[in-house]
Amino acid sequence: MMRILHVYKDFDPPVRGGIERHIALMCRYQREWAEVSALTCSRSMKTAWAVRDGTRVLEVGEWGRFQSAPVAPSFPWHLRRLSAQAEVIVVHVPNPTAEVAWLLARPRGRLIVRYHSDVVRQAAAMRVYGPIQMQFLRQAAMILPTSEAYVRTSPVLGALRERCRVVPLGIVPGAFATPPPAEMEALRARYGGRFVLFSGRHRYYKGLDFLVDAAPAIHAPVVIAGDGPDREGLIAKAKDVGAPIHFPGELSDADLVAHLHACEVFAFPSIERSEAFGMSILEAQACGKPVVATRLGTGVEFANLDGETGFNVPPRDTQALADAVNRLLDDAALRERLGGQARERVLREFDAREIARREFDLYKDVAGR
Repeated sequence: MMRILHVYKDFDPPVRGGIERHIALMCRYQREWAEVSALTCSRSMKTAWAVRDGTRVLEVGEWGRFQSAPVAPSFPWHLRRLSAQAEVIVVHVPNPTAEVAWLLARPRGRLIVRYHSDVVRQAAAMRVYGPIQMQFLRQAAMILPTSEAYVRTSPVLGALRERCRVVPLGIVPGAFATPPPAEMEALRARYGGRFVLFSGRHRYYKGLDFLVDAAPAIHAPVVIAGDGPDREGLIAKAKDVGAPIHFPGELSDADLVAHLHACEVFAFPSIERSEAFGMSILEAQACGKPVVATRLGTGVEFANLDGETGFNVPPRDTQALADAVNRLLDDAALRERLGGQARERVLREFDAREIARREFDLYKDVAGR
């Protein structure tokens, strides 16, 4: 039986995020066909094994984080030790800690890179980190980006196109079954009727400032669920715009499903290439909701097909964002048609188990070379 090691800085649980959730789902399903474990950091000084979502995860102690990257001096040693027990090591990037560790440790096993995003904001750091990352990527037997669009537009992947095999991200559609109608009605009563929803991390590249600015022109209350470093600033800004904007905080899985089914439209106003795909787009679509997203030249436009599953508008354009949302709010037939097409496409193309199988088949191809 093949042995697979997934490597990243965090895992879901305890950290909720798109990359973390993808890793957890790949581990969950690939355990059906292989021996699977993961290597992450612990957000503490302690190194210990844990079981996360059924997967054994070695969480390496760290001294802290610099520009989101864990400072974990023992990570190369643990990577080399665990790699001796694995035929395939899947490193999820961007991930400076693991990339440097790989170059230092020269682990055994075939390297596959799951490429989630370019490094966008840390331009100064890229002058140092860029050559290191390229040296690491050239060690990969295969690179798995999430969309053809990202391969075409990435300045990093352009030089490595022959190593790339595109596999999108996926979700578990069955986890988004319709909640009891009473829950949905309670949410609409709480927010003052029908509403527009965003749910996700409150970070700079999510473009939530522009959603707040667009709220006065939107024909329904706006609900911005989730948490993150920008949340308090967004709450303060929302008090000044004179529109109903609600911040319910981090949602449990059940509450997220109820919110997605209760809303009319899902807004996804991201502004930077750091938004390489958009797992929450798929979650909204699994609930039959059309999405208004932005055109970033990334996998966002693949996850949300303009005119088929929703609309894509220019980033940072509050009027275009409000107009697209209102077009859906004001046309129930259009809203239902696009939402229905979105749900059918998720079931057809983005089931996480099928994605895990596609990845696993590529792992076997690499291991057998």
